[in-house]
Amino acid sequence: MELPNIYEGNYSRLVILPILLIIISLILLPQVPFGIDLKGGVLVTLQMSGQADEKAIADSVSSVGIRNVNVKVYQNPLGAVAEVEIPTDERFEAIDESIAKLETIEKEIGDIESTLARLRAEQTSGKDVSSQITSNENKIKEQLDDASAVLAAIVLKASDISGKTEQITATDMNSIKKAVNTLVLNAKTAYREKILSVLSEKVSYSSYSFEEVSPTLSRYLISKVIGVSWIAALIAIVGIFLIFRVPAPSIAVLVGAMSDILMALGAMAIFQIPLTLASFATLMMLVGLSLDTDMMLTIKTIKRSEDTPRHRAYSAFKTGFAMTSTVIVAFVVLLILGIIARIPTYYQIGAVAVAGMTADLIATWMLNAVLVLWHLEGVYGKFLGMVKR
Repeated sequence: MELPNIYEGNYSRLVILPILLIIISLILLPQVPFGIDLKGGVLVTLQMSGQADEKAIADSVSSVGIRNVNVKVYQNPLGAVAEVEIPTDERFEAIDESIAKLETIEKEIGDIESTLARLRAEQTSGKDVSSQITSNENKIKEQLDDASAVLAAIVLKASDISGKTEQITATDMNSIKKAVNTLVLNAKTAYREKILSVLSEKVSYSSYSFEEVSPTLSRYLISKVIGVSWIAALIAIVGIFLIFRVPAPSIAVLVGAMSDILMALGAMAIFQIPLTLASFATLMMLVGLSLDTDMMLTIKTIKRSEDTPRHRAYSAFKTGFAMTSTVIVAFVVLLILGIIARIPTYYQIGAVAVAGMTADLIATWMLNAVLVLWHLEGVYGKFLGMVKR
């Protein structure tokens, strides 16, 4: 079946749909949910021995003071599976902040000790630096006092979590760090046992997995995600401008790729597909796939000279439509597999890829192609001429 030439007649109307979708996606952007690996928290996966009641599971966890619990129940070949997603406990967040303070104090003490070592070497050679040595020794004592105060705060939080009063005596940074590690380990163990204990009272399960992502790790992962995004964007911008050396087609290619990602994020917000490391990797893959079709369109339409620009755009459309449709079918299969087998990673990759590649069809052939044709047919020049008058 021959695809119709969508660039005959008033093709400018094609931009209406992608622009509307971009605006809607921008509005929905704050509603994109974050997965546990980017927002932190605990994910308990239970292989149930019988049927699972989502409300009973959520109520059992809430009974020990844990709020905003999210429970999902699905079937796998072994029976019912319950996923219990628990937000990061505020007390653990406070402990993480305290540990960060201790790391800062440890670095400052290390700097002071380096200065002391230099001063003592100078004193050995006969130089009078006793006042400076005393001053730096007092600074170390002050820093250790601060570290002890931070340790006391961690003890209070850890004792509150574990329900046990901890008695810790530490006089130097090494003993303070060891004490903190023990406190955190005991608190996490007690927290896990408390959750599993209340779950065991309400539901019957044959096995479980316990995945925990600390606030510090989630912040680190988010920073890496942002860093990779900036690097990818910079490489794409430089590469595209080096290839075309003309602003209009270069901007058109970048607009097409950015629109693809925005629409994919909009679909994630609508269908509540979480932004995780897996779905983020899929978004980065979509950048490459989108640039592939955008570059093919732009090169075929601008750098070739046979027929008219509209006919060349149509020829590229037929090729790109076949390419993208094939990729969509492949990811639909992965999406269906993820839904049937209840494998979250497969589902996230498949869903984001299908949404993104569908958006690519719209962004490339209804927005990017129109921008390129406007460039070749002098629409920008006519518009600027009208503005100047």
